[in-house]
Amino acid sequence: MDTQVVNILVFGRTLKLTCPVNEVESLDLAAKDLDNRLNELRRKTQLMNSDQLIITAALNMSYELTKQKQKNMQLENEFNDRLKKIQNLLDNVLNCNQL
Repeated sequence: MDTQVVNILVFGRTLKLTCPVNEVESLDLAAKDLDNRLNELRRKTQLMNSDQLIITAALNMSYELTKQKQKNMQLENEFNDRLKKIQNLLDNVLNCNQL
C-alpha cells in the first residue's frame, strides 16, 4: 500500500503524518472536523488549557462513537430478528407446498 507524508493543521499546530494515499482526503476531513470541534469547544467553554480542550474533545468524540456503536448493534439485532422471521415464514411456506 502506497503512503505519503501529509501536513495537517489542527488547533494551530501543523502535524506531519504518514497516511495511505487513498486515505489522504479522509484524514484531511477528520483533521478539519477535529479543528472545528476544538475551536467550538474553546468558544463554548472558555477553557484555555489546550490539554483540557483536547481531552474533552476526545471524550466527546468517544462518547459519540460509543453511542453510534450501540445504535448499530441494536439495528443489527433488529435486522437479524427480522431476517429470522422471514426465514421461518419461507420455511413454513415451502413446507406447506410440499404436503
